[in-house]
This record gives sequence, structure tokens and C-alpha cells, in this order.
Amino acid sequence: MLNELLLSSNIVVKKWIKPPKGVVKINFDAIVGDNRIGYGTIVRDDEGFVFEGGGGFIGKMMSVEEAKCFVFEGSIKLACQLKITGHVLFETDHVGLINKLRNLATDVTIIDARIKECKDAFNNFNSVDLIWTKRSCNTVVDLICTKICNEDKTWFFYMDYPVEFHNDVICDVT
Repeated sequence: MLNELLLSSNIVVKKWIKPPKGVVKINFDAIVGDNRIGYGTIVRDDEGFVFEGGGGFIGKMMSVEEAKCFVFEGSIKLACQLKITGHVLFETDHVGLINKLRNLATDVTIIDARIKECKDAFNNFNSVDLIWTKRSCNTVVDLICTKICNEDKTWFFYMDYPVEFHNDVICDVT
């Protein structure tokens, strides 16, 4: 009889992953519920320093894909409002959005037209990419989405993020 491990002994990273030096990372997410979505964004530098973040609530029905696209559009607008023009990584846990961005010529839906506009907005930055992350590496922005969806409100913060997120922000970068 063999004594095989039932659980993997591999250690899984469950925190925010620092971008390369000089790159700003913008994590975004959306939670879709019954006739409502909560969305959130957080902007950090290569050391994990928070520039700005927050999110909002919309009381209408959307598909997950539409909600993620909406937040992606908002994340690009936020980067432009913050006058970020250098190297930027947008990060999501929705692989479908990334696949649509990479294969724009093959689809002609409304979502794809919106994603094409997002890609056109990439011209505002020196270099930019949309990358995938595990849901467990998007903890802070997921907490923002959940809080906002539960409380039906919209709010944004600058470097002075709410105390209730402090431990998660610190744990993400250490």
C-alpha cells in the first residue's frame, strides 16, 4: 500500500505580486449579484504604495463580462486622471477579458467594441498590458467590491485608505 499525500505540499502565493521596478499596477474587480454590481480598483506602485483606490455600486443587472469591462474602462480613466503616463499593468482575475483584448479582430460584439476602445486608450501610456492574476492575489480590491456591494455606496480614497483595509494592504506587500 502506498502512502500518497492527499493534499498538495506546494506552497501557493496568496498575495499581491509586485510589478517590475518603475511600473504602476492597477488591480480591478467586480462582483455581480441580483440586479446589482459592486466594483473596485486599487492603484499601487512597484513597492505596494497605494496611490488611490475605491469603487462603487450600480443597481442594475449586468453579466460578469460586462461588469468586468465596465471596471476596466473605469480603471483606465482613473490612471489618466492620476496623470499616470509611464509603465502600467492592469490586473484582473477575469481571463475572458484578457482573451478578448488579445483577439479583438475575431469578434464584433458590443463588449468587444468597448474593449477595443480600452485598447485604443492604451496610447496614453508608455507601455501597458492587461494581465491575469489568481483571485487570491486580488484580495484588497475584492474586499472593496464586497463592502461596496453590501453597503450600496460609492467611495474613493487616496493614500489614506480605510483602516479596515490596512492589514490586508500591508499583508499583500510583505
